[in-house]
Amino acid sequence: MLPPVETLLAMGSFALAGSATPGPVNIIGAMTGTRHGTLRALPFVTGATASFLALLLICGMGLLARAGPVMALARPMTWIGSAYLLWMAWGLVRSDGAIRTGEQRSIPGFWSGAMVQGLNPKAWLVVLSALSTFILPLRDQRAGLLAFVVLSGAICWPSLALWAWGGARIPAGWMRGFNRTMALALLLSVGWIVWTSIKG
Repeated sequence: MLPPVETLLAMGSFALAGSATPGPVNIIGAMTGTRHGTLRALPFVTGATASFLALLLICGMGLLARAGPVMALARPMTWIGSAYLLWMAWGLVRSDGAIRTGEQRSIPGFWSGAMVQGLNPKAWLVVLSALSTFILPLRDQRAGLLAFVVLSGAICWPSLALWAWGGARIPAGWMRGFNRTMALALLLSVGWIVWTSIKG
């Protein structure tokens, strides 16, 4: 049995807030759009979306099955992902914004998107918050989980694609400043994620 309409609307609003607000994957998607164009950024967007849905489904099924080890991964993944994102931010600070020949052949694709999303601490926090807020209180938790996965897929991909499209509108002469702005955004995002994890 599907959740009530008001619950579905709340799920959709939460999914939109989680996928459209600035975060590491949004920032990298925008940068990929800036450097390579919107169409070439879409495989990254698709991989990130698929990875988020898999994370939501796996953690959700683990939670419903009372599989403690699945949920115990959340804190370590937050720290591992944060370290990875800080390394990426440092690379952005050092970049002069120029697009070199070799970089045209190494455009972030589906598997890059999947890996970055899997290491994205924001994704883990969104998944755990959604499960505890929307799924656990339901009488039919499996149907609720499936509904949330479908809603998230319908909202996440367009949201990330919009970030890539926006990034593609950045003029080439602004690349160095854009890189450093994105590095600062990554640092702030990671700082907020780590603070939220410590407080929780």
